This record gives sequence, structure tokens and C-alpha cells, in this order.
Amino acid sequence: MSSGHRYEAVGDGNIGVEAEVISPVRDTSSVNDESIGYETSIPIHPKILAPLSYMVPLVAGLIVILLERRNTYVRLHAWQAVIFSLVVGVFSMLLFWVPFVPTLIHIASFFVTGVCMYRAWRDAETLTFFKLGVVGDFAERQV
Repeated sequence: MSSGHRYEAVGDGNIGVEAEVISPVRDTSSVNDESIGYETSIPIHPKILAPLSYMVPLVAGLIVILLERRNTYVRLHAWQAVIFSLVVGVFSMLLFWVPFVPTLIHIASFFVTGVCMYRAWRDAETLTFFKLGVVGDFAERQV
């Protein structure tokens, strides 16, 4: 293609946005199927970078959002990680006076974050974005 990149729906189209998939190799005769769509501004493969956004959700997610400009898949997961951590923090602060509720919220968020990390790693091959309901919808609008 003349522009050097192409546009594809992310994953199986379940998120409703178009994502730019940038091929890191300009010469199509030497294109490796594994490299298409995986170029990032940060020199880390999206299969590692997307789950890394959830590792320390607010901090790592914000760093990825600020540094990553090319890969929509990674940015979607970074936004979802940041928004999810803010929601967990707000609910935990609002319900701090109820015994054990903040603890249960944080335990549940730990498991949800683990699922999100696993899905971000697993779905990086197909660029399918795993959404957390309303949080995922809001993250889509931020990208």
C-alpha cells in the first residue's frame, strides 16, 4: 500500500472502533506474519506491554498511555487499567467505613486484574480487546 499502513477492525469487531495496524516491515516480500500489527512506540512487544499496563495499574497504565502512540491495542488496555484502578479506589474510599468491604473490593480487583492481564497476553495474537463492561466502553472512547 502506498501509505505504508492499513486499517483493520480490532479483534473480532467486538469493540466497535477501527484500529490502525502498522506493519513494521515496509518490504512486503520479507514480511513475517508474526510481525504485522505489532509495532509500538515503546520497543516492547504488545504481548508483553498490554499486560504490563495492569501490573501497577495506575502508574504503569499512565506511563504506557503517555509513551505509547502507535499501538491501539496496547493503549486500550492501558486506559482500561487506569480507569479500573480509579473505580476501585473510589469505591474503596466511599465504603471505607463498612467493615471488610474495602478489603473484599481489593481482593476482587486483584483477581479481575489477573484475568485482564491473562486476556491481554492471550489475545495479543488476534488483537481482540477484552472489555470490563462500562470500564471497557469508556476506555474505547479515550483512544
